[in-house]
Amino acid sequence: MMINQFFLANVHFAVSFLVALVIFAIWWLYYDAWFKERQWKEVPRLIGLLLIAASYVLQARLVESVTVETALASGQITSWLLVITRLLGYGLLLTGLLAKPLQQAPTKKYAGFNERSDQKLSAVAAFGTGAPWGLAFPFLAGAVAWLYWRRATRGMERHLKPIAIGFFIIAFADLAALARLLRNTSNVSIHQLVAPFGPLWLLEHAALLIAAVVLGRWVWRYLLKRFDSQIFIILTTTVLAVFMITTTVFTGLLLRSLQAEALARLDTDAKVLDYTLDSLKDATLSDAEVVAQNQQVQTAVVAEDIDELAKLAQSLLLTKQRRFLVITGIDGQVLARGEDTERIGDSLSEDPTVKRALNEEATSSVVVQDGPLSPRVTIQSATPIKHAGRTIGTVLTGTVVDNAFVDGLKRTTGLEAAIYGGNVLSATTLVAADNRSRWVGVTEEDPTVVAQVLEQGNNYSGAVELFNTPYFAAYLPLKDVTGQTVGMLFVGRPQLTVLKTANRSVELTFFVAALLMVLSIIPSYLIARYISYQVR
Repeated sequence: MMINQFFLANVHFAVSFLVALVIFAIWWLYYDAWFKERQWKEVPRLIGLLLIAASYVLQARLVESVTVETALASGQITSWLLVITRLLGYGLLLTGLLAKPLQQAPTKKYAGFNERSDQKLSAVAAFGTGAPWGLAFPFLAGAVAWLYWRRATRGMERHLKPIAIGFFIIAFADLAALARLLRNTSNVSIHQLVAPFGPLWLLEHAALLIAAVVLGRWVWRYLLKRFDSQIFIILTTTVLAVFMITTTVFTGLLLRSLQAEALARLDTDAKVLDYTLDSLKDATLSDAEVVAQNQQVQTAVVAEDIDELAKLAQSLLLTKQRRFLVITGIDGQVLARGEDTERIGDSLSEDPTVKRALNEEATSSVVVQDGPLSPRVTIQSATPIKHAGRTIGTVLTGTVVDNAFVDGLKRTTGLEAAIYGGNVLSATTLVAADNRSRWVGVTEEDPTVVAQVLEQGNNYSGAVELFNTPYFAAYLPLKDVTGQTVGMLFVGRPQLTVLKTANRSVELTFFVAALLMVLSIIPSYLIARYISYQVR
């Protein structure tokens, strides 16, 4: 998702700048013609086109995110400047179009019809819609397109028809952009339709690209007629293309670097968390050995004093602050449970850790047990109880890796963590929309994660999607005493946090690129004039 989002952000940057370049080229043609005749009633149209081009340069710097819409750099200031330049640009362009009389075709008569006042009425209607800010853009672009269309169809300036079509398409793109107003809707279908980089966003930018092509073809036909203008626009376009390619490549490399850094850090954090679990294994094993070496415990096991063992197990469980403590006999039969003194007599001889302890091997293991809603993952250790040089029983103790455990890790590291029993979520810091419910019991269905971690027992780090939220994550296998993978350890960070970091760098990149693109117009103009002078 993150790669796609940054790619589309660069598409937005390139398309917006392309529209700005084409409108600037139209301005240049009008300016070149105006410079010879100096008709001042053409000035509003010239300034209007220049402001509209500037507004699309500003639009190029406004980048959206799937999770949060944000304007890069000056943010609010850039948005206000965009609105002001676009509104003033359209207003002056409409004024310039209205100020120039329609060149009526000689075969048509308009008896009793005032063409100019009708155009004014339409322009006023476009301004008087009462639509605030961006709501006015499609109406103003449509008004410009309509005035150009009238000049091309009812007048003699048929060469203006492509401009009319181009602005009609821009009006359609601005209309599609109004979908932003519906992004706070609670309707999932509508939200997916109007979301940043969604269908309507793509439609808007496709329309802008088509408009740029239509207007660009019209401009190019006239550039071929003047050598100096042709050189100037070619130089400007080349410089802009170089800057766009450089910006796209740089932001792509920056993104990949940040992603690799985030995944490497998560991999380290996951290993630290795995080390924490190993330390917990050592701690539970140490507690089990302390209990096994307790003289009172040894004496009570030899005497099979159930009441005394129950008291000792309960007292030692509270002292060691473990979740459970079990004492068995030589045959694995439970003699006492510190957490439930009434539940005794069952056999743990088939438990892998108890079986090894009966064979005089102290061990620790990750154990996954079935639970009512989700698997229960425990860290347990077992050690033999010896008396007079022989094994007389075992001590089994441990703790449950639950939500409280991962919450403590989150407070310490700030990371989202989760423990899986198999591919089923057992404990997690991830909560539902109510900020209370945990996503326990949910299965991990990502085939890559399941294959790499659960089936092959390898570590895995990469981009995943959890509960409709993109994450960068690292997974480590949890293995029992036999080496079998019985669960997974997850550490993750929402991709949004990495995007925020990337935005600060992309902000400067887009700002510098936009500034250099604008400034490159001056040397391009001087070089074009010099080449034209040398040719003459």
